[in-house]
Amino acid sequence: MAGEEALSGGNTSIVVRVGDTVRRPVGHWTPAVHRLLNHLARAGFTGAPTVLGIDGDGREILAYVEGEVGTLDATNPLAPWFRTPQACRAVGAWIRSFQNAQAGLVLDPAEPWRRAPGATLAPGRVIVHHDVSPYNTVRRSDGSLVVLDFDFARPGDPIEDLAWAAWRWVPLMAGSGWHGEYGVAPAEDIERRQHANLAGLLAGYDPSPDQCRALADAIHEEMVRHAADLDDMAATDAAFADLVERGYARAARADAAWWQSQRLLPRWCTLLESRPLLESRLGTPALNSDE
Repeated sequence: MAGEEALSGGNTSIVVRVGDTVRRPVGHWTPAVHRLLNHLARAGFTGAPTVLGIDGDGREILAYVEGEVGTLDATNPLAPWFRTPQACRAVGAWIRSFQNAQAGLVLDPAEPWRRAPGATLAPGRVIVHHDVSPYNTVRRSDGSLVVLDFDFARPGDPIEDLAWAAWRWVPLMAGSGWHGEYGVAPAEDIERRQHANLAGLLAGYDPSPDQCRALADAIHEEMVRHAADLDDMAATDAAFADLVERGYARAARADAAWWQSQRLLPRWCTLLESRPLLESRLGTPALNSDE
């Protein structure tokens, strides 16, 4: 199609801009994702892509979102705002609002998700995005966030997106390989950044005491599950085989091993389980889930 502009950041698919729209490949999961996105739009939730239809080439058409994207590249590191506790707090609030906006969502069991069969939504479950990461997040000029790429959405426990965001936004990662992408300065106190960012994320989401206690395990589970998903999809999809070849699954397992060695240390346990400490670290009250 004339006037197509390739967009950067797509590791597993070709995404292009055409005017004020974005065109993306579809899959067997697209009807379920569009049902979710259309419900969110009707609920007044503005933090997700707007579905405009399917084009003549069989690609989905989404409204283009103008703003700053959380690019992760060692030569083009994460923009300064995306590294901050304020950003993590905004992401936590986005996850909470995304889950609240799902009230009344009715699924069609005949519509499967990419990594799960179609089903009704059981009590206590939500649709989990499964990739709330900086590279999928656009910050609009008014400061509001839009999270893109719902290809891996599927039913799950509400804590799963919080755990994933802790992994990818705080971030909770092994070694120093991520320092360039996340703009870590040579003399920066990395642990200080991680603690402040995790406190911000939790304040934005406002987890229950039970969720706070379960979060350390949930973070580890997200890391392990992601590595397994990559290996599984690599068997039938060349794009994911390339990601595995480039070490993405290996890195996720290294993160899981590192977090397993860290999660029971007092500095993490205290932060995860103490709301008063969380609020004092931020200097402001934690958000109420209704805010």
